[in-house]
Amino acid sequence: MIMNLLSRRSALAAVSALLLVACGDNSGATGGQTAAVSQGDHVIGSADAPVTVIEYASPTCPACKYFHDDILPTLKAEYIDTGKVRFVYREYPVHQDLDVPAYALALCAGEDKFFDVLDDLFERQDNVIGAAQNGALKMALQTIGKRHGIETDAQFDACMSNRDYRQVLADKYQVATEKWNVTSTPSFIIDGKTHRFEGRTRTAESFSEYLDELLAKAAPAEAAAPAEDTTDAAAPEQTEQ
Repeated sequence: MIMNLLSRRSALAAVSALLLVACGDNSGATGGQTAAVSQGDHVIGSADAPVTVIEYASPTCPACKYFHDDILPTLKAEYIDTGKVRFVYREYPVHQDLDVPAYALALCAGEDKFFDVLDDLFERQDNVIGAAQNGALKMALQTIGKRHGIETDAQFDACMSNRDYRQVLADKYQVATEKWNVTSTPSFIIDGKTHRFEGRTRTAESFSEYLDELLAKAAPAEAAAPAEDTTDAAAPEQTEQ
């Protein structure tokens, strides 16, 4: 049996989010705090990158799938893989009954396989949601787990009942809601501000433009170029004709 991995309060908030547009309550952005990479974060990109993007997301949120499929590949190729941006993924189980066991599966597979499982979950998002609606969520997740080393019923059940995973998810949910005012997915923490999936984070082009601006601000001041020598060259002597 897939167990309830969040507190009752968190569960009520997550279930209520099912009724809201765009995988949550798409309210205004907040800012003014510093976002640091924490233990338990899932990170790709250089630790020395001048800009960090933190995403809070749900594997069963269609808007998150759109970001994952259509925007993130561009950001990865142009900014993350080139050392300009460090990308941090944080779990935000907005659809609690689906997301919590899905995230428990990814965590159980191990950090080296976390993004592989996440890719699998996004690729089969419709199947996972459909399975949950038909009472077959466990079977759908077991099928995914077998592709990533969670092969037996006993292994799967141990993943689902692991209390450490419950606590990790509950803690991240609390930080997201209380510190960063995350109420919808995907949400991004960039430059100390919370951004909803709108405006500058909505397309690969606009997201890239925003990152370019941040990178320009973070770049060290270039050394002043040496002054150009404007001394006129000596005119050649005229020769008498």
